[in-house]
Amino acid sequence: MKSAVPLGREITLLLVLAALPALLSAWLHPRRPVLSWSKPAVEQVTLAQVDSWKASVLWVDAREAGAYARGHIPGAFSLNETEWERLLHALMQAREPNHRIVVYCDSERCNASEEVALRLRRELNVEAVFVLQGGWTAWRQNQR
Repeated sequence: MKSAVPLGREITLLLVLAALPALLSAWLHPRRPVLSWSKPAVEQVTLAQVDSWKASVLWVDAREAGAYARGHIPGAFSLNETEWERLLHALMQAREPNHRIVVYCDSERCNASEEVALRLRRELNVEAVFVLQGGWTAWRQNQR
């Protein structure tokens, strides 16, 4: 009859052996999860900052299709989580290496712009991605 100590070691060994491939898979996977308690921040910019840039800017509207259809920043591309695969192609066709991408949604309380910006960084390695502070609400107020 085996003692309880070796059985405990065997269970630990099995758990470690099972965890290693899982961790390796998570680390190597192209859509690997962020293993952090804090969300990586995307730099927020104001309209004044965007206006001061001399480089070309691509605007990305992260709101749903209905909100985009009711109104958006002139020339903005629609790109949201729901229709990511269908809408991404048009943005990538228009993007040039010197473009900065500014993503917006309804207001500061909206998280869609940050989610889209993070996804552009993570999946497409786009570094020059920013979130418009105040979103569509700030844009409309500035246009009045």
